[in-house]
This record gives sequence, C-alpha cells and structure tokens, in this order.
Amino acid sequence: MAMAAVEARGLVKSFDGKKALKGISFSIDKGKIMGLLGPNGAGKTTTVRILATLLKPDAGTAEVAGFDVLEEPMEVRHLIGYLPERPCLYERLTIRDNLLFYGRLYDVPEGELKTKIKELLSLLGLEERAGDKVGALSKGLRQRVAIARALLHDPPVLLLDQPTSDLDPASAKDIRDFIRRLRKEGRTVLICTHNLTEAEELCDSVAIINEGNIIAIGRLEELLKEPGNLCTFEVRSLGPVRPYLARVEGVEDVVRVREIGQNELLVSVKHKEAMANVVRELILAGCNLLEVKMVRPSLEEVYLKLVREK
Repeated sequence: MAMAAVEARGLVKSFDGKKALKGISFSIDKGKIMGLLGPNGAGKTTTVRILATLLKPDAGTAEVAGFDVLEEPMEVRHLIGYLPERPCLYERLTIRDNLLFYGRLYDVPEGELKTKIKELLSLLGLEERAGDKVGALSKGLRQRVAIARALLHDPPVLLLDQPTSDLDPASAKDIRDFIRRLRKEGRTVLICTHNLTEAEELCDSVAIINEGNIIAIGRLEELLKEPGNLCTFEVRSLGPVRPYLARVEGVEDVVRVREIGQNELLVSVKHKEAMANVVRELILAGCNLLEVKMVRPSLEEVYLKLVREK
C-alpha cells in the first residue's frame, strides 16, 4: 500500500484548559484533495497549524510524507506550502520583492528562484502587477500572491486555510481553478473551508470536524450515501404545483418542500418510504404527475444533519 502523503494520529490540543482537538485521526492519499469542514471553533485551524509545525499537540502525532511533525519539523517545512487564513505579506514591498524575500528564506537558489517567480506570476495572472506594492492590491490579488509564496519551494503538500474566504466570485473561481491545477500536478492538498459547495466541487474526500472530534470522514460519494441522510426527489407536473405545496408540507416525515419551477417541486423526506406518501397525497389532491426522480443529497444537507445531531 502506498504511504499516505499526510497522516494524523490521535491529535489532542488544549488551550487554557479547553480541548480544541480530542484525539482526531485522518490520512490523505498522495495527489488527492481533502476538505476539512466544520463550524467556527471546531478545530480546523488548530489541526492545520499542527501539520505546519507551528503548534505542538498535547498528544498524538502527524506525518507528512513519512516525516514526523514533532521529531523532524524542518524536513516537514521543506515539504509543505502553507496558506494561513490571514497571510502575512509585506505591504510596502512589491509582489516580486515579497516573493524574492520569502524565496530566499526558503533557501531557493537565486537563479532557480527568479525562474520560479516568473513562472508563478504567469500561472496566477500577476505578471503585469509584479511591480505593484502589495498594500495597494485587492483581497483577491493578495491571495494569489500568498499562494505563490506557498509554492516558491515547489512543495508536494499544500495546507490551505480558507483559501477563498471573502473573495468576490470571479477571484474565488480563479483560486479554485488553480487548486485543480495543483492536483493535476500530483500535489496533495488539505483545504479548510466553510464553503460546502466549494468542497463538493474540489475535494476527493472530506472530514467533518465539530467540537474537536471528527464526526464523519470519507469520499464524498460515501458520505452522501450514509444511512439516515435525507431522501430528496423532484416532482414534475403537467400544471402548476403551487396549489399543492401545503398538502405536501403536511405529509408525515416531510422535512422540506421547495418550488423550483412553475411545474416542479423539490421534496426532502426522512426516508424513502415517505416518498410514496407524498406521491399518494399529490394524486389524491388532483395533481397530474409527469415524473418523480431521485436527487442526490448535497454535501450541505449531510453536513448540517451531522453537525446538528452532535
């Protein structure tokens, strides 16, 4: 079996007597993207900071490409690119000078560094802004610079904490597209995000963390099929469906009903058996049904269900 690119085992961390992590474990296969999801204060950033060797766990350990974050922190730092939620860049320096400065801290050879900077500026659409001072840049452009900084030493593992937080839709899409490129290059990526649509779009697997515990972990298709998830289906009719909304909402075990078109309803129920009751109620009410089809539950539905249960 191939060695995991990232592996955490029994991580425990407390702050002022309160446990931020309560023994979490997970692994990420080489060349895959994992999303670490959870509400504020769940332990996401603490986990990433331990993997980045910026915090020491009270118990447990983690490895990056086989190197222990406690015993071999310098080796780990050479293997990771870290994007914190609030990246530190020197606002009085230009984009190019920021990258030169950080590249030298990474001990990237001068000739290689200048070539790498040119490549990253091109990949991230920053070539024409390379001489601009960072303090004059938008949030989206600063985030691109921070990602370039994390890649200067060509790390195989990326730790990205809220990479698209507070970005406009166009900038967020550019960052997501770049993350996909990283996966195509064979890099391993851990993303902390609150954006569940983004996680569903980008990640090969997810770990949902709440109050310091991982409450669900696996490939997206596995989590979306978990027993107990809501059953969602579309109903299409020959005529308008609005007259039947109240009737459907009153059916036992119906959780949510939404009109998604003049002739279409989206219905979520607690279990498949309740579908038949909804269809029966619609027929009795005189609805001329055309089609009833299952809809895969969204990651948002699974996430909210799990977090609220805990």
